[in-house]
Amino acid sequence: MAYGLAAVDRQSEGGRKTARQAYVIGIWLLVAAILIQVLLAGAGVFSGDATYFIWHANYNSAVVFFLPLILIAVGRYARVPRQTLWLTAAVPGLVIVQSLLLIPYHMQAPGLLRALAGLHAVNALFIFLVAVRLLERVRVPSKPSV
Repeated sequence: MAYGLAAVDRQSEGGRKTARQAYVIGIWLLVAAILIQVLLAGAGVFSGDATYFIWHANYNSAVVFFLPLILIAVGRYARVPRQTLWLTAAVPGLVIVQSLLLIPYHMQAPGLLRALAGLHAVNALFIFLVAVRLLERVRVPSKPSV
């Protein structure tokens, strides 16, 4: 039976393993939330029902923004590699850019300035790409950083 620091090290290593599992599950949930986000946007465009846009803009976008922030904290504790944590942090950053790209549309800006809002769809592809890269990283686990 281990006592003192050895017992603490074993307990924290078990906690880190659990945190790593939670991080992996969280990345899968993030990918699912991003796909749901795209589904809601498409349903809003093609069904004509504004309810889908409400869910797209208000509720699911909050999940796509806040879940990676929680995963960064979990990942730090789990000693997820730093590059993977930075990639995780890129998602909320891209979500902020996603909102900023809609400013010309909401301002009813004319011409090319309003066309800039079309980059909202392109940025969504970047968000999905980052999520897929994260999924690739957690499917092939690397050694935890020390």
